[in-house]
Amino acid sequence: MLQTNKGAAVVIALLSLLILATLGASVLFSTQAEITTTYNFKRLTQARYAAEAGAQSTANWLIYNYTAPTSFASYDMTKSPVEYSGQPVVLSALSGVSANYPDSAVQTAFNTALQAQPVSGMDVSSAYSTTATLQTMRVVTVFGSATLVPLQSWLIRSQATVGSSQARVEVTTTIERFGSPVFPYAAFAVSATCHSLQFGGGANTDSFDSTLGNYASTQQFSGGNVGSNGNTDLNGSTTEIYGTVSSPYSTTGACPPMTALTLNSGASVSGGTVTLASALSYATPAAPSPAPPTITQSSSGNCGGPPIPGCTNLPSNNLAFAPGQYGDVKLSGGAVLHVSTGIYNMNSISFAGNSQLIVDSGPVVINIAGAGLTGSNAAIDMTGGTISNVVNSKPTDLQILYGRSQPVKLAGSSTAYAVAYMPNAPVTFTGGSDWFGAVVGNTVADTGGTDIHYDRSLGANVDIIGNYHTTSFAWSKY
Repeated sequence: MLQTNKGAAVVIALLSLLILATLGASVLFSTQAEITTTYNFKRLTQARYAAEAGAQSTANWLIYNYTAPTSFASYDMTKSPVEYSGQPVVLSALSGVSANYPDSAVQTAFNTALQAQPVSGMDVSSAYSTTATLQTMRVVTVFGSATLVPLQSWLIRSQATVGSSQARVEVTTTIERFGSPVFPYAAFAVSATCHSLQFGGGANTDSFDSTLGNYASTQQFSGGNVGSNGNTDLNGSTTEIYGTVSSPYSTTGACPPMTALTLNSGASVSGGTVTLASALSYATPAAPSPAPPTITQSSSGNCGGPPIPGCTNLPSNNLAFAPGQYGDVKLSGGAVLHVSTGIYNMNSISFAGNSQLIVDSGPVVINIAGAGLTGSNAAIDMTGGTISNVVNSKPTDLQILYGRSQPVKLAGSSTAYAVAYMPNAPVTFTGGSDWFGAVVGNTVADTGGTDIHYDRSLGANVDIIGNYHTTSFAWSKY
């Protein structure tokens, strides 16, 4: 009996050892699996960080090193991705992905900067290679500038490997540059007061689109929207806004107390009122730099004596200014002043005696400083003359900016295609006629019957340019 027990004990001991060995092996396998999983996760994380580094490096390259095109005829911007020669526009530093960017120098620079680039700071070698595909492109006029700029969005692909692993991680991100429209309204008054925007004497607003054709072929009795941070006052049975009236206020009636809209003597608004969530902010334009002189520079049809610097005499009472610095420019005696593409910094400008400003090519940017002007002295006074800008019949070809608060007097004509931006100044339209474009003033008074024909393309094509922003992000492993 004792012998039998001894045999059973041996069996039990052996079974116990087997169980313990099995448990030990399980623990070893589990530990090994955990180590392998942790190792793989570490390498995956490192690969992802390397891919993210590649995406960030590509974004930095596009923002700081990329030279955007200045000619856009070869791009098909109606498609996304944007196409060139029927194929998506691609910058590539990734093996197996063909580039299709029209500028070989840009393509070479991209490839050199972003192909198989090592990532430091890890305990294993890692590298990334990237591509960038042009998703969208919209060409806008940079307000206050004589240049066109493309607003682009890029889809970035960054692939990274770590050590000798065959696994790869890919990060995709989209960066996009935005612009803010300067002229979403035919006329806007920044002041939050009663009667800050006034129309009368049969003044109307409507709209056209200079990118689709001339005024006659694209005119619509709609889209001539106006707005104010205060009250819009309309007077006269033939005065009509063919569009909407916007304001932070919502009621219609006499002002004060503050209302959005006051209608007198049969004036009307075809589109009704729009209540803004809050008052709109309009930044003061930068002062001309360098500051123009404050000397009087007069012309009655020639450059004067001594001649105005930058001025050239032309036949038949005509003269031309080159882009540059000018003082208090006073035109009289039927003088015809020609300007062409570029930036003109003037202290002030006034017209008398049926004088005229003619735009020979654009964009022309006129920056008014208004230094030293006091009282009722106007920074811009077109009462005795007109402007003519019909080379392309585009308001963006004549941009007039003024940042101070002296009065501004604008005069329309059948050829007055322009935009005027003076958010701190009281703006008055003198006489009846036509203004093709838009205006922003602290207050705007159009009580003499000047029709404002809003160019609908201004809402999309005249922008203050912002920075690039990341608009999407994703990653995958394979």
